[in-house]
Amino acid sequence: MKLLVLFSLILFSTDLFSRESAIEAVDKENLRVCADPSNLPFSNDKGEGFENEIAELLGKKLNIPVVYDYFPQVIGYVRNTLDKKKCDIIIGITAGNELVLNTVPYMRWAYGMVYLKDSEIEVDRPNHPQLAELSIGVQAGTPPTFVLQRYNLMGRVRPYNLTFDPRVAVIGETIIEDMIDGLIDIAFMSGPIASHYLNKKGYDKNKYVFIPLETTDQGWGRMDYYTTMGVRDGETDWKKKLNKFIKTNQKEIDAILAKHNIPILSLKPGKRKKGDSTTDALIKGRAPVK
Repeated sequence: MKLLVLFSLILFSTDLFSRESAIEAVDKENLRVCADPSNLPFSNDKGEGFENEIAELLGKKLNIPVVYDYFPQVIGYVRNTLDKKKCDIIIGITAGNELVLNTVPYMRWAYGMVYLKDSEIEVDRPNHPQLAELSIGVQAGTPPTFVLQRYNLMGRVRPYNLTFDPRVAVIGETIIEDMIDGLIDIAFMSGPIASHYLNKKGYDKNKYVFIPLETTDQGWGRMDYYTTMGVRDGETDWKKKLNKFIKTNQKEIDAILAKHNIPILSLKPGKRKKGDSTTDALIKGRAPVK
């Protein structure tokens, strides 16, 4: 009986130690941020991304300096940074990511259609008849390809590789350059990436059109995503502190996103409206052209 009690105490102590260790793994003297050294508009090692600025805002509110552990956002990113306790927070990660404990979201973004205003394009939905006459740029394997397949538009597509070596070329920037040069007429791509490279090339919001694609329930993947912060599993106190930061400073976070020209959607989307919206067009499955 004594052995059973002793064994139970050991298990309880071990569990308590594990939970305390998870909390104590967070550095109280520095805000240790996991980040990609070359992934604008999100982050880089020069502090030029919007995630860098959000990290600085968080560090300011916590009154501690921000330090980075840089690692490319490739397979093994979380394992080689957060899990190894080289850092304590990923500033931007998709909600529902199973590798981390997610905070509440601070941003909602979408893939969408983008084209230059002076191109005489009138497309306002993915089933628009004009798309059957245009050259379409899309990164292979990304969610918009499912929409293009649904509307039999793959024959109009100029595909771009899903994986690439950023030391040689960045696919998002290449797509935008090709659109400016006239090699493609319209691109289906990530809103934040499209906006970043258009602005980098001197095209502000008055010179291009971006139409976000809404998510449907038809089984071809999400088109819009929530961005959260990510911490290690079990670090619930740290998560609660970050949740409070996000809720208290959402307006300042929004201002940072606006400064970086990031097209965002409402964090609390209302009920789907009836009518000829992107969602309705996708669900009804109208063909773009006979």
